[in-house]
Amino acid sequence: MQKKFVVGAMALALTASGTGAALAAKKGPPPSHATVNAVQKVQFKVNRYVKDALRWQKDVYQVRSGGTLHIVNKANDGPHTFSIVARKDLPKTQKQLNQCNVCGTIAQQFGVDPTSDAPPAHLYTDDGVAQDAPANFDKPGDSAFVGPAPGDSADAKITAKKGTTLYFLCAIHPWMQAKVIVG
Repeated sequence: MQKKFVVGAMALALTASGTGAALAAKKGPPPSHATVNAVQKVQFKVNRYVKDALRWQKDVYQVRSGGTLHIVNKANDGPHTFSIVARKDLPKTQKQLNQCNVCGTIAQQFGVDPTSDAPPAHLYTDDGVAQDAPANFDKPGDSAFVGPAPGDSADAKITAKKGTTLYFLCAIHPWMQAKVIVG
């Protein structure tokens, strides 16, 4: 009995030390470049349900201040925005998704004509102001438009200070929500 306990304790210690080594290997500076992918998988059963897993590929991204996020449309469901919003403005209920106030504001900032399927008048917003050049991404009101075709992309230079958490969503598909931790 005692021999089994010692062997078990040694195995546990080795496992724990290996875990510690693996965690230590992940320490270090955050990357200077990260890719944010919009992905999709659709499942359905006729006359029963449709499950549409249109989402950002990850829930959390890390990038160092001054680094770049490369946002890529890998879904087949139209365009997307990468829009930084205040945490309190993230829709949390179905009603908030359907009546997303911040989403309408973002669309107006891009110069979207709600009566047309035309692309937005501008590709970026910086502090809520439309522009065609890439914005500095450090606060709510900063946004990038990503075209509708798979492979369309946009870059976002993260200028927020180290330690900042930036919450973002797609203003077209507001359930697509994630965050960037700036290191």
